[in-house]
Amino acid sequence: MTDEPGKDLAPRQPQPPAPQMDPEQLRQFQEFQRFQEYQRYQEATGQAPTSPKHPRGKRWWLVVLASRLFWRALFLLFVVIASIWAYNHYFGRDEAGDIAQDSGGVTGAAQGLSAPAGLQGTVGMFYKHVSFADTTRACTLFLRDDTRQKFANAHNASDCGAAVKALKAQVTSVDKYQQVQFPPDMLKTPTTTKVTIDSCDLTVEGGPRLGTFVVEKVNAGWVITDWSPSTCG
Repeated sequence: MTDEPGKDLAPRQPQPPAPQMDPEQLRQFQEFQRFQEYQRYQEATGQAPTSPKHPRGKRWWLVVLASRLFWRALFLLFVVIASIWAYNHYFGRDEAGDIAQDSGGVTGAAQGLSAPAGLQGTVGMFYKHVSFADTTRACTLFLRDDTRQKFANAHNASDCGAAVKALKAQVTSVDKYQQVQFPPDMLKTPTTTKVTIDSCDLTVEGGPRLGTFVVEKVNAGWVITDWSPSTCG
């Protein structure tokens, strides 16, 4: 007796359904496949072609970094910041109680310039501030209150500011008065940290002479540490 074909075969078991892949996992898997293909391409050609685009588009910061306009704007911003810093560092604001930025950095109430004499020096700037009745800037060139008061008493004033205003009233030409001339020896770099500048040795026009100044170097700037009337007025 022969068996019928297929009689001894076991019934075929049903196959389980294929697992459904999460869309996000599928996307990551596809990206990984593209990355592998890109690596194989680099190894085969020895080149570095442009990376395949992200399926959601280029990241914005990559686009920005690749823009010439961005780098030009960044360069201009750097130039502006550097210019502002340089201006404040070398010219700065001359406010009461602050360090004079064009002075070299004396701290405290006094504002010392980078030289004792000359139009941009401590004594030269004192004459200039008097010519404009700038009481704040003139008086803060004195290091101590007792020196300010000595200056005020000599001009029959209650304080330094009042003395500056009284002296301003005697100025007949602001342009000439603020251009006080110093002898060549006073314009040289001092060999000591303390110098005396007598207004009798200066060429002063358009206003009164302002006495004898003792100017000392404190930290990096020159400030008036003592004052007395000059014999020439």
